[in-house]
Amino acid sequence: MSLVLFVEKWTIGDYPPDPVSEEELREVEKTLRSRLPTDYKQAVLEVGFPRPTIALLDAIVDQELDIDAIGDFYLPSEIIAETLDWREMGMPENLIAFASDGCGNQFCFDTGNGSKRSGFSTMISTPSS
Repeated sequence: MSLVLFVEKWTIGDYPPDPVSEEELREVEKTLRSRLPTDYKQAVLEVGFPRPTIALLDAIVDQELDIDAIGDFYLPSEIIAETLDWREMGMPENLIAFASDGCGNQFCFDTGNGSKRSGFSTMISTPSS
């Protein structure tokens, strides 16, 4: 599903996607010393960062799907902060956190796989206490 379709289906007009600039994305890459996937950058520059509604989680639960729900796409400053915080807790350097499920689990890009596409992300779970 493209980000445009995701926004149409799982967001509402009262909470439109947050816009982003190329400069902000370059700052993420510079700070984290990694490249974001090209298709991700193109999609968020076109659409912005979506703010999905509870309808997404409701649909997953109602249909008893075995998938994780993205609850929050991180803004550039949040990508930096979350990624650096998780790296301090042992997350591999090649991962960049770009979203969460709202329960402390992170959706991450694996920048070490040589891919320019963001079709697959790694889920990092909150460390247990």
